[in-house]
Formats: sequence, structure tokens, C-alpha cells
Amino acid sequence: MSPFRAQGLKTVLTHVAIGMGSASFWRGAWYVLDDHLFPENKEYSALASFGLGTLGMAASQGLVARMENFAKMEKYPVRLSLLRFGALYSIAVSCVLVWRGTWIGWDCLYARMHPLIAENERKTETINATDPGHATKSGFLSHVAACTILMGTGFFASVLAPPAAASVIRDLAVSTGGKVYNGPAQSVARQFLGRVVAPTRSVHNNATRRNVK
Repeated sequence: MSPFRAQGLKTVLTHVAIGMGSASFWRGAWYVLDDHLFPENKEYSALASFGLGTLGMAASQGLVARMENFAKMEKYPVRLSLLRFGALYSIAVSCVLVWRGTWIGWDCLYARMHPLIAENERKTETINATDPGHATKSGFLSHVAACTILMGTGFFASVLAPPAAASVIRDLAVSTGGKVYNGPAQSVARQFLGRVVAPTRSVHNNATRRNVK
């Protein structure tokens, strides 16, 4: 196997591993929320999840930078990597909450759109979005709506997630001493955000030199 193919395979396997780790993080947080956030009422659970996620995202704006400044205060000698992890963890959980609120919200909306009156009973039944056949209809509805909105606003690349967009913010994650990522995902960040998500190598080196001094 040529060195190029070996390196390419290593990159693919790394991205897949990151994708598996990300999916495992989301699955774990999601299932815990299923058990503890209004488990008996899907609509309340969806609203609570979306509300908490929105508050968390609002509170986390600039949180990583604030944690870095906090760590630099001589009065509080806390490891910078630990504070960064805490900040990123809270942001990640907020993302899970927003996704979960939206996901379950679509299920609740679909169920409300399709009430059924039982023939032999005087009560209203509902169809679940995950019922056989309806999963396709519900999925198609949310899929097309999302494509239309995201393409119309120019943010369709936001649907990319690990392993497709692995390590986009790797350098801002836990350690400033990590290798600067400059892969395909950076071109997406430049196009849609107008800037590089992770610092360039020159910026990274300058920051490292300042920290050493």
C-alpha cells in the first residue's frame, strides 16, 4: 500500500472513530433525557428540551473564551484544559437538547396532524410518527422542510457532522498545543462563516510563543 493510501485510510478511520464517539455522546445524553425530562409527556419533554437547549446556547456564547480568561487569573490556578472541557461539554449538551426538542417536536406535530377516530370506540387515537409507513411520511416532511430552509438561507453545510466534518474545531477543544487542522472542513467554514474556525498555523504558533514566555 502506498504512503498516500495509508495516510488516506488513517484519516478516514480517524474520522469514523470521531463520528462513533460523537454519536455515542449524543445517544447517551439523549437516552438519559428520555428517562428524566417529562418521560410521560412527549410535548412537555420536547418544549422543555428545546427551551433548556436555547438557554444553554445563549449562556454559552463566548464561554470558552471566558473560561480561558478565568484560568489565567493568578487567584484561580485552574488547569485551562479542564475549564475548556467544561465549557465545551455544556455547549455540547445544549446542542443535544436543541436537537432532541426539534426531533420530538416533529413527532408531536405529526401526531397532532393525523388524529383517528376509532370505529368501535368513542375516543380519539393518534398515529405516531414512528409507526410503519408513517415514519416515511414524517421523515420526508421534515427532511424536505429542512433542505428548503437551509438551502434558502445558505446554511445547508450545517448538516455536516462527524465523520463528514470531523475535527473542525479540534484546536479550540482541549489543548492549544495540538496539531492545527486544515482539512476539507475548513473550506466549508471559510465559505459559510467567512473565517477559519480553527486558528491558522501562524496564529497558533504566535499564541504558543506568547504562552511560553
